[in-house]
Amino acid sequence: MSRYLPKTWSKIALISIIYLSFPVSLWGFSREGEELKILDDLIATSERQITLQKELKDLIIEFHNQQDLFYQGSDKDQRTKELASKMVDTAMMILKTSEDNHYLHLFPPFFVEELKLFAHIGKKKTSRMQP
Repeated sequence: MSRYLPKTWSKIALISIIYLSFPVSLWGFSREGEELKILDDLIATSERQITLQKELKDLIIEFHNQQDLFYQGSDKDQRTKELASKMVDTAMMILKTSEDNHYLHLFPPFFVEELKLFAHIGKKKTSRMQP
């Protein structure tokens, strides 16, 4: 039994050396300044996200303004139809942008359902227009 012990310990030692030296060897392969490029990429991505979030906020403000005008009513039936059509289009843009960027979970459920309702109306509208 004692003659197998040195072989076992030498295997364990060899595996330990390889295991511990592997991360150290990775440090030698990185280029100087690579961390700055990573941060530049992260900053650029964050800036794109902020721009997108501001555009989404503007769309939601526009949607709320359209709703207010619609609920106030109008003497002209045509203007009400146009406003309803704009609300549908705006809601569809908000919903698509929110889904594409995984923001829907951030909004109240009632608002999400409202967007889905308008988007459903919009899908019906576009399906009727296609031959």
